[in-house]
This record gives sequence, C-alpha cells and structure tokens, in this order.
Amino acid sequence: MNEIFVSLDLETTGLDPVNDEIIEIGAVKFDLNGVIDTYHSMVKPSRAVPYRIQILTGITDRDLQNAPKLPVALNELVAFLGNSTIIGQNIGFDLAFLAEKDVAPRGQVYDVFELATIVMPAMPDYRLTTLAAELGVSSVQYHRALHDATAAKDVFLALLDKLRSFDPSILAELDHVGMGADWPIGQLFRTVSEEKLGNVFSVTGEPALKIYELSKEKEERLRSKPKREMLDVKRLVAMLGEDGEVAKAMAGFEHRKEQQEMMKVVAEAMNKSGRLIVEAGTGTGKSIAYLLPAILFSISNCLPVVVSTNTISLQEQLTGKDIPDLEKALGEVKFRYVQLKGRGNYLCMRRWNLHRRVRSLTREESSFMARILIWLAQTESGDRGELSLRREEQVLWGRLSAQSESCLGPQCPYQRRGHCYLYRARRSAENAHLVVVNHALLLSDIVSDSNILPTYRHLIIDEAHNLEEEATDQWGVEVGERELRGYFDRLGLRDGVGRYSGLLFELAEHFRGSVVPLTRQHEIGEMAGEAYQTVERGRDHLLDLFGALWKFLDMHAHDGSGYERRLRITAAERQVPEWQDVVLAGENMDMALQDINGGLERLLAAIEPLDSMLDHDDLVVEISSAIHRGEELCQGIGWVSCAEEEDRIYWLSSIEEHVTMHAVPLEVATALEKDLYENKECVVLTGATLSVEGGFGYIKNRLGFSDAREVMLGSPFDFEGAALVYIPDDIPEPSARGYQKAVAQALIDVCRAAGGRTLALFTSHSALRSSYESIRGELNGEDILVLAQGVDGSPRQLIRSLKEDSHTVLLGTSSFWEGVDIAGDSLSVLVIARLPFSVPTDPIFVSRSELFDDPFNEYAVPQAALKFKQGFGRLIRSKSDRGVVVILDSRVKTKKYGSVFLSSLPLCTVKTGHAGCLSEEIKAWLERS
Repeated sequence: MNEIFVSLDLETTGLDPVNDEIIEIGAVKFDLNGVIDTYHSMVKPSRAVPYRIQILTGITDRDLQNAPKLPVALNELVAFLGNSTIIGQNIGFDLAFLAEKDVAPRGQVYDVFELATIVMPAMPDYRLTTLAAELGVSSVQYHRALHDATAAKDVFLALLDKLRSFDPSILAELDHVGMGADWPIGQLFRTVSEEKLGNVFSVTGEPALKIYELSKEKEERLRSKPKREMLDVKRLVAMLGEDGEVAKAMAGFEHRKEQQEMMKVVAEAMNKSGRLIVEAGTGTGKSIAYLLPAILFSISNCLPVVVSTNTISLQEQLTGKDIPDLEKALGEVKFRYVQLKGRGNYLCMRRWNLHRRVRSLTREESSFMARILIWLAQTESGDRGELSLRREEQVLWGRLSAQSESCLGPQCPYQRRGHCYLYRARRSAENAHLVVVNHALLLSDIVSDSNILPTYRHLIIDEAHNLEEEATDQWGVEVGERELRGYFDRLGLRDGVGRYSGLLFELAEHFRGSVVPLTRQHEIGEMAGEAYQTVERGRDHLLDLFGALWKFLDMHAHDGSGYERRLRITAAERQVPEWQDVVLAGENMDMALQDINGGLERLLAAIEPLDSMLDHDDLVVEISSAIHRGEELCQGIGWVSCAEEEDRIYWLSSIEEHVTMHAVPLEVATALEKDLYENKECVVLTGATLSVEGGFGYIKNRLGFSDAREVMLGSPFDFEGAALVYIPDDIPEPSARGYQKAVAQALIDVCRAAGGRTLALFTSHSALRSSYESIRGELNGEDILVLAQGVDGSPRQLIRSLKEDSHTVLLGTSSFWEGVDIAGDSLSVLVIARLPFSVPTDPIFVSRSELFDDPFNEYAVPQAALKFKQGFGRLIRSKSDRGVVVILDSRVKTKKYGSVFLSSLPLCTVKTGHAGCLSEEIKAWLERS
C-alpha cells in the first residue's frame, strides 16, 4: 500500500454547511512510514463564535482576530491535499463544508468512523476520544483541528493494523462483500486482501467463513422437585446483615434494614405461593432484595424464576453486577442464569448466509454486512445488544434476525450443527435457575407462538409501573408508510441508475451452480418479473392510501402542529365523507397486497419441487416469510381502516409527514390477569414508584393485580435533610398569561445560583424549545452551557456532557423523567416546569378516561402523580447527594389535587416563597453541610 494520505479536520461555528462557517483547518499528510507534512490555519469568520463552540473548542473571537479569511486558507488547503487519499473522522461533515465553497477532493475518501464501526463492531460508541483510548492512541487535546486530524491519522493506522491481523477467510469475505458496490472502504478491503493473500477466492467465488464455534456442552436440565422446599427466612435476613455473606463478598456494601425487610416479604411470597406488590424507595437495594431469595428458591426446588425489567440499564445491572456479586456471596452454591431477549435480537445464520450471496448490495448494505461479518468472528451470543446499531441499520438487521416466520426450527442445518444463536439462548434459558428478560419479551411471548421462555411459575416484575404501557404496545398493531415501503423494497427495488435489488431479483444467485434446467430457470424468472409488476402497482396504491390518510389528518387534527400530530378515529370520524376515501384506498391496498401474495405463492409453488436440485432451501423459506409478512400488513390495514371494535383504540399519527395507523387494546388489566398472573404460583411486582398518596389502588387497578399483599418501604436516604422542595408562589398557572416568561426567568435564577448543575423537566417539546431560546443566550454569557433534548444531541450524549462539565444545564422531556442516574455534584437542582399530566387529546388517554366516573381524579391525577414521583427521583441518587427540587407549577399548592403530588413524595423539606428568592434559597441549601 503505497498511498499518500491526508487526515483532515475542520472546526466550525455549527453543524449547517450553508449557514455556519469554518474557523479552523488542520491536516496531516502521511504514508505508512510516517508523517510527511502538516497544515494548520485559523480562519476569520464573518460573525462571532457561538458560546457553545467556544466551550467545545476553546477558540474565542480574539483568537480569530488576525486570522486569514476563508478563500486564502482554502487555496492553501487545496494545494496541500493534491491527489492524496483523504481520511477523517465523520469526514462527510468536513467535506460538506468544503463542497459549499466548491472544494472537492481529487483522491479517494475513507471515513475513519465507518471503518471503525466495521473493524471494531462492538464498541459502545465511536467518538474519536473513545477509539483513541481503546486503540492506545493518545492526543493531548480534542476539538481542535490539527490535534483531531493527528488523532484520526493514528486511529486510522491502528485500524489498518487490526484489519491486517484478521483471519484470511475474514479478509476474503470482506473483499467479497464489497464487490459490486460503489463503496470506498470496500476498495481498502480489497487492497489489504490482495496485499496479504493474493487471489483468495475459490473456484466457486465463495470464500469460506469461519465463525465462533458455539459451545455444544450439555447442561443439566432443571427438574422440579415434587414437594416445595421452603426458604429459611431468618437465614436469608442474616445473609443481608452487617456481617453476612453478602457484606463480605461485596465491596462497599451498606446494611439497610429496608433491604432486609423487602427480601423477607419476597421470600415469604415464594414460600406461600402468593402475590406481592412492594414499593422500595431509592437506595433500598431492591435488586439484591429479590434476587437472593429468587436464586435460593430456584436452587432448592430446581425450577426457574423469571425476572422482568423494563430498561436495558437495569437488565445489564442485574446480569453484569448484582447476580455476579451474589455468586461470590454464595460461594460453593452454584446456579445458572441467563439474559434472554426476543427473537428479533438474535442473528439467524441461515439468513446471514442467504444475504452474503447477494452480489447487488448497496453501499449501506455492504458496510453493514462487513460489520456483521467481523462481529461474527467475535460474538458468543449473536445478540444485537453487542452492536451500537444506528437508526438506518435497524431495517437491515431485520433482514438477518431470527424472526419466527422464517425459522426452520429443528430442520435448520445451523441449529443441528449448533450454530443457531436463538436455539443456544433458548437452551440456556431452559437450563437456568434465573432467567432475566424485559417486559417486551415477557408480554410478546404470551400472544405469539415464539415460545422463547421456558415453562415457569415464579415471576418477579421490576419497574412494574411501565407494564401497562408496554402491554399496550405489544398487544397493539401499527402500520405505517415506512413499513409498507420497506416490504416492497425487500421484494424488489430499482435504484436511480437502473440497478435492481430485492428478493425477486436474487433468484439467479440461488440457481447458480444448480442442476435446474435453464428453461425452468427462465420460466421462474418470468414469474418473478410478473410478481415485481404487482409490487410496483402496490407502490401506487400505497401513495393513494397514505395520501388519503394525510388529507384526513390534515383536515380533522386540530390539536397540534410541528413534530407530531395525532387524531383519534371513533365512530363519528368514520361517518365523515373523507373517511370513505380512506376506506376505499385501504381496500385497494388490501387487494394489491393480496395480488402480491398471489404472485409469491405461484412462485413458491414453482420452486418447492426444485428443492432437491438446490444446495439450500433458503429461497423457499424467504418467499414463505414474505408471504407471511404480506398477510400481517394486510390484516393491519384492514384492522385499522375498516374494523371498529369497542375494546380497541384507533388513531392516526404523523411525524415529519409520515403517517401511521394504530390500534391498541382499550385496557390491558384483564389480559394481564388471565394470561400472565393466573397460572403462576408466585408473582411479585416491585419498583420505586408504584404508590399514589400512600396506596397501591391505582396501579393494581391498571395492571389487574388483585388479591396481592401490599408492602411499602421507605428509602434509607434522609430526604428531609437532603432534598429541599421549593415552590414559588408568584408564578402564573401554566395556562395563564406570563407563565412562560416567568419560567424562563426562574430557570436563569436557578442556574446562576447552582452554577449550572441543573436538570429541567418539561412535558412538551414546544415548551422546552421556548425556554431554551429564552435562557441560553444569557446563561452562555455567564459560562453556563445550556443543552436541550432534540436540539443538541441524544439523551445519552447530553447526560455525558453534564457529567463531564457540571457548568451545564439540561432541558429534557419524556425520556428524562425516569432512568436518568446522575449521582454526586454534577446534578444539584431539579426543575419541574409543569405537572406531568397527559396531553388531554392523546387518543389512549382520552379513550381510557371515558372508563371512569371521575376521570380527572381517578385517572389523570394518579397517572401524573406517578410520573411526578419518577421525575423527583432523578435528584437524590446516593446517601451523600444533596439538592433542590423547584416546582414551577403553582397548581401543586393552589389546587385541591396538588396535595396528591406532594404526599406521594418521600418526607422532604418543603418551602413556599417568592420566585425572586430562588437564588438565595438554593445557595443556602447547597452550602449547608
């Protein structure tokens, strides 16, 4: 490899190549022997550098005062680049800014980010800092052009070394995957392959793929004992004592009487085969409290216990920390545990091998297949959770995952050889004492034929307050334009340059090397062509259907604008003349899908007799899978556009002009009772936020969880000494004039007093954006960085920013009200801008409200109080934490229902006063020892 490379990086005033400007250029010219030359220049912009960019880069207006203007710097840069190969981290960003000034590279372009996602497929993130640390590359300063260009150069060379170390069969397959696609990285793979291996292809053109050999060791099956062996509750309590086995095994263990009490009631529920609902306040250590009795009960009785959580972070905490800690505590007492996920989370090797034969891959498909290839050589689980999949990769993953409609089961050759990741996961679950799942799998397993979970009769549901929402999602139906378009594209797609791809155009690959007569292949090809014509007609009906839906939504949805709109479809809406256009378009779409399925069924009938002449039966399974998917879409369209069942909620939604049809159950309590709890010996529901106003009536009613023992445990934290709740009494109510202005001023005062270190929670994106625009200029001028969800990055990125720099304020909506864990001084103030009532026009909320005699007090208030309680829980995360909660909604004091919200919180110090006193009160509280 004798290329000359240039590593390029730009610093800019923002992310928009049209409206933002370049303020620094850095470039490093190098080859495989070392650095040849460097180029660096500051660039004088036409306006001031935004505060956020100053914080990020350290570049100020003073630094740029005497810098050359952009045309001068660009002339020098073009001369420096010459015909060299350009590399860079997310290089497309930099090239977009250059393209705006009519500067284009003359050489090849390699994106270090893309190369890293392929060569290191299981990284948690692909920031340059993360990659440099993982690869042992050091750079003293980031977000400066020359330093980042140097770091990108070093990372690129390290990735190249890593690539060269791969097994020859992997390099050969990388070369194969890149064939036929206009893909620069593919050219790099070819160069490395030829450099190291020469001609690596066999006569058939399909190099062997060597993957991780799955273990074939057989584990002892659990065989339930005929008579239940009871847990020794006193012994368990002692194990969690100050000098117990758990304290000795776990560094930093803190004895908590609340944890002992919870463990005791969970053990009693298992002994008595009963139902238990237990709320455990923040800091109780509830995971250990239910895991310890669950493990020992399972071991004693040789039966599985299923633990279900809602969030990935808690699942990972259980299987990555809490359960291994208990393993140490139990010493020689051995048990098995497994984290189990739904089918869609596991790679199907049969489908992988089917797709690796395709020669007409797009650039995106080639990159994704290369990434999966290298991951296959490393993974033991085949679980997508090991990959940080981007949004655009989700659809591609769906083509490779172990979906039930394309599964051959015991007939699959990969399962027989022990190469099926799903089968391995299921087998591990059948042999495990503890099976950790998420709510989605727990519920989908009930209504599908997946049978992923082993037979079990003991169930613990953590984060139980999320169960109703998850059941609503899992037991509902939605059909959108994206889903239908993706289905059509999977069958057949013609791109802008006249190339065809998709299942109907992959038949030649399946017949390659077979003994099927050419005349028969030709006949089948003609049938595939006819089927493709039905797909194209289906695209026309898709436009008609979603055009009618968009028109109906636009005419009748008056509740919202901007990002998302929703419209409930009731009997009244179905009588509107325009709805008949939707029904007619839906019927036409239904017939189009049936025509497509008819063509696929004829194709299947022609191919099935040829099975013995083909090397594999993937084609038959894929066509059968496509037929099944078409039937699902057909049913979904009919269900929403034509059906009208009283026990379901129907609505339309639009996001960025993409319309989706929805249908969900009106209530899930009955189904949960009948299908989830009824046949279990013991069910435990737990969480930190289950009670409202000191009772479980609301949550038990929503979840159909009757006849359960109720236990409410406080937190071991001293909330009265740790948390001040301050309620300004002179801020207008949210619906009153002047509210938004008062909120903005209060936020400025709060953030000044705390020096940042603030999380502000909103109930709508519009309110968040209004506050963001009102406060960021003033606070940025005082060296406090203001970041907003949906504006400045993902929730994970924003939380990381606050942890790294406490002089930061985060503004968040729904996803920040729970699951956010920022312990220590990084977060000292929590602002709740408004009580979190559901949007009054939300179709699910409106429909379920109609089931109550007093919907506001019986449904709206308890629902909002639970979310309010979850939001409050973001502040105090450890015994040493100290902070202030500011509630900017005066209704919590002026309305009768306001007491429900305050009485649902742990015992805190509560003060009411003027908004003008916020700074003084916050400083005084935070300065107390």
